[in-house]
Amino acid sequence: MRNKFFKKIFVSLLLIVVLGVFSVGCTGVAPPPPGPIVLPCTLTINSQGFDCWGYVWVNGASTGQWIDWNGSVTVTGLIAGTVANVQIRDNWGWSSLTKSIVLTAGQNIVTFTLLDCL
Repeated sequence: MRNKFFKKIFVSLLLIVVLGVFSVGCTGVAPPPPGPIVLPCTLTINSQGFDCWGYVWVNGASTGQWIDWNGSVTVTGLIAGTVANVQIRDNWGWSSLTKSIVLTAGQNIVTFTLLDCL
């Protein structure tokens, strides 16, 4: 009789351990997949022509920054891996040639010459 009692306790404890290990292993939550890495970058626009002045536009929107001839402007808040289409537009709506650049992490440079602004 004593032997049956210890068998029941042993089986009960073994069942509790097995169920405990099983439930802990099954309720583990996998971590979410990592999101995309966003690398910030800057874009410096240089003007090297006496006719290259006006507001700097990037991707069809004004940055609100004015560039003088033989000057430069730096645009921040851009993301590496994207394309930036850059123009200089004067007060009368005349725009320069559009220059496209694939942005990389860090500093990027676009230079407008006199021929780009005619």
